[in-house]
Amino acid sequence: MKKNKILIPVFLILAITLASFYPSLKNDFTNWDDNLYVTENKAIRSVSLENIKEISTSFFIAHYQPVTIYSYLLEYHFFKLNPFNYHLTNLILHLLNCLWVFWLIYIISGNIAIAWITAILFGIHPMQVESVAWISERKNVLCAFFFLGSLVAYLYYLKKEQAKKCYFLCLGLFILALLSKSMAITLPLVLLLLDYFYSRKLSWAVFLEKIPYFLLSVLFGLLALLASSSSQAFYIQGSYGLFTKLAGASGDIVFYLSKLIAPLNLSALYPYFEVKNNPFYLYAFVLVLILAIAAVISIRYTKKIILGSGFFLLVIFPALRSLPLDKILPADRYVYLPAIGIFYLFAQSCMWLYARKIKYGYLLKTFLTIMLAAIIIFLGCATWKRCSVWQNGLSLWNDILKKYPDTAAAFSNRGEFFLKQGQYHQALSDFMFAINARPKSPDDPMLKYYYLNLGNALKALGRNPEAIAVFERLIKDSEEYLDSVHFNSLSTEEKKIAASGPAVEEGSYFKFANLKYLLRDRRKVVEANRMAIEAGAYFNLANIKDLLGDKDEALKLYIKTTELAPRFLYARDYLGALYVNLNRKEEAKAELSQAIDIDPAYLPAYIKLAGLYKSLGQQEKLELLYKKAVTNNLDFFDAYYYCGNLSARIQKDKDALACYRKAVELNPGSKESCVGLGNAYLTLGRNKEAVAWFNKALELDSTLAVAHHNLALAYYYAGEYNLAIQHCDKAGQLGYAISPKLLELLKPYRK
Repeated sequence: MKKNKILIPVFLILAITLASFYPSLKNDFTNWDDNLYVTENKAIRSVSLENIKEISTSFFIAHYQPVTIYSYLLEYHFFKLNPFNYHLTNLILHLLNCLWVFWLIYIISGNIAIAWITAILFGIHPMQVESVAWISERKNVLCAFFFLGSLVAYLYYLKKEQAKKCYFLCLGLFILALLSKSMAITLPLVLLLLDYFYSRKLSWAVFLEKIPYFLLSVLFGLLALLASSSSQAFYIQGSYGLFTKLAGASGDIVFYLSKLIAPLNLSALYPYFEVKNNPFYLYAFVLVLILAIAAVISIRYTKKIILGSGFFLLVIFPALRSLPLDKILPADRYVYLPAIGIFYLFAQSCMWLYARKIKYGYLLKTFLTIMLAAIIIFLGCATWKRCSVWQNGLSLWNDILKKYPDTAAAFSNRGEFFLKQGQYHQALSDFMFAINARPKSPDDPMLKYYYLNLGNALKALGRNPEAIAVFERLIKDSEEYLDSVHFNSLSTEEKKIAASGPAVEEGSYFKFANLKYLLRDRRKVVEANRMAIEAGAYFNLANIKDLLGDKDEALKLYIKTTELAPRFLYARDYLGALYVNLNRKEEAKAELSQAIDIDPAYLPAYIKLAGLYKSLGQQEKLELLYKKAVTNNLDFFDAYYYCGNLSARIQKDKDALACYRKAVELNPGSKESCVGLGNAYLTLGRNKEAVAWFNKALELDSTLAVAHHNLALAYYYAGEYNLAIQHCDKAGQLGYAISPKLLELLKPYRK
C-alpha cells in the first residue's frame, strides 16, 4: 500500500470519527457501573502488589477482565478522578480500532475504497457511542483493539510473511483480548472463517495450529459462565427448549440488523420481551432462515457474503439468547465488533454497483456518492447528538425514561443520582416509580433493593418513622424467607463468605475462593443477595437510632449489621465512630482498623483512628498509620506533614520535599508546611525555592519567627546579605534563639 494513497483516507477516518465523538470528552462519570469500575473501586487506588493480585484473581461485576482493570489502575495513578482522561483513553482506543478495521479490510479486499467505507461506518455509527462514551465499556474497545490486531497478525501469517512471529503475535493478542473481555472467545471461529475465505485446505497442520486458540476459548468461556453465575445472569437449569432459543437468537439478530440499518430510538436499556408465545420471534426466525439460505446460495458466486455475515454471526453469538441467560437484554455495545461484518457487506455492495458498466452509469455513480455522503453526515450528526446522552447519570436515565417510561431500573438509578445530589424529594418519587414498575415477586432481591433505597430517601428527608417501617419490613421479610429455605443449613463460614459478596461491597468483586460456596446452586446466590439487603436495612436502622440519640439500640443494630456482612465498610466505620462517642476506645480501634483492612484507601477511618492514637499517646502506631496513608496516596494532610517532619529528621530530604509538597497542596494555608517545604529546599541547596516558600509562610503569618530565621539563612546562601540581616534581626525581635552559625556568617556583612 503506497503512502500517498492511504494518508488522505486514514486522515479522513480519524478526523470525521474524532469530530463525531468530540462531545464525549466533555462528559462526566455516570452512576451506571462507572462508580464500581472507577470512582469507588478500591482496587485501582494504588499501584501495589496487593491490588495487582486482587485484580488478577477476582471476578469484577460478573466478568474476568484484569487487563481492563489495569488500564483504570494506571489512569487513576496519573489522573485520579478526572473524567476527561478516561473518556480520552476510550476515544483513542476507538480511533486505533478504526485504523485496525481499515487495515484488516484492505488486506482482505485489496480495495482502499471498501476498506475506507467499512472503517468510517465502524467509526461513526451511533450504536458505537455506548462502547466509546461510557467509561465502563473500556473492556469493549480494549478487547476490540487486541481482537482486531490478532486478526491482522493472522492474515500476515496466512501470507507467510514472517509466519512464526505472526502466529505467536496473533496468539498473544488473542490472550490480551480474552483478559480484556470474554467476548473474544469467538476469535478461533473467525480464524476458521478466514481459512475458508482464503481456501485453505483442511489438514492436520491447520487443525493443530488452532488447538491453543480453542483451549483458551474453552477456558475463558468457563470463566465467563462462572462469573455470570455469581451474579445470577445464568440459569443453573435452562428453561427454554431448542426452538425457543433459536427463535430468541433470531429476534436478537433482527433487532441488531434493524438498528444498524436505521439507528433510531437507541437506548442504553431496552425492554425485555418474553420469547415464548411471541409471534415476533417466530417471524424473526423465518426471516433469519431465509437470509441464511440466501447466504449459502451465494457461495456459488462469491465467498464475500459468507465472510461478512459469518463474521457478524460468530462474533455476536455470545450475546444472543441461544445460551441459558436469565432475561438477557439487547444492548448497543454487543454490536461494536460484529457490525464490521455488515459494514463490509455494505461497502462491497456499493463498490460492486459503482463498478457496473451500464447505460447512464455515471448517474448511478453520482447517486452512490451522494448517498454515501448523506449517510456519513447523518451518522456523524447522530453520534455527536447521542454522546450528550452519556453526559452524566441524569442525562442517561432521562433518555431511557423518555423512550421507555416503564423501565424500573432507570427510575431506581436516577433516584440514586438524585439521592447523591441531595435532591431527596425527586429521589423518593423515582424509587416509588421503580417499585411500581417492577413486576412483583416475593423473592426478588432487586425489588427489595428498591425498597432499601426508598427507606434511604425517607431517612434523608427526616421522615424517620416511615423509613424505620420500611427497614423493619425488609428485615422481617428476609428472616421469613431465610427460615422458609432453611438458610441455617449453611455453615457459619459459608454464611460469612456469602455475606462478603458483591452486594455488600458495592457490587464489585467475587473472589475465586468464594465460588465453591456461591456456585453450588442458584439458591445460595439469591440468599447471599438477600443477606446483603438485610444488612443494609439493619445499617440504616442503626444510623437512624444513632441520629435520634438511642446509642444503645444503634450499637446493637450496627453489631448485627457486621455479623450479617463482616466486610460492610461503612458499618465498621460508623460502629467505630459510635464506640469513640461512647469512650470505648479499644473497641473503636478494632472496628476502624477493620474498616482500613477492608479498604486501605478509606480516608475517614484513617482520620478517626489517628485521633484515637493521639489521645492514647500511641506514637508508634500513629506513625505506622500515617505511613500507610501516604503509601496509599490518601489526601490526608496530617499524614503528609508528619511524614515530612519524620523524613527531615532522618535527613531523607527528597522524601521530605515530596511530603511537604503534598501537604501544602492539601492545605495551602498551613504555614508550618510552607516552612517545612522551605527547609527541604534549603537543605537541597535550592535557595530560590526556599526563599519563595519562607516568604509564603510569612504571608500567612508575618510574626512567624522560625520563618524569618530560616529565610535569613536562605538569603545568605543566595547572596542577598542585607535581606539576610534584616530577617535575622526580625527573628531575634520576635524572641527566636538565633543560630550562632547564622550570626557568625552574617557578622562580616553588618555595617
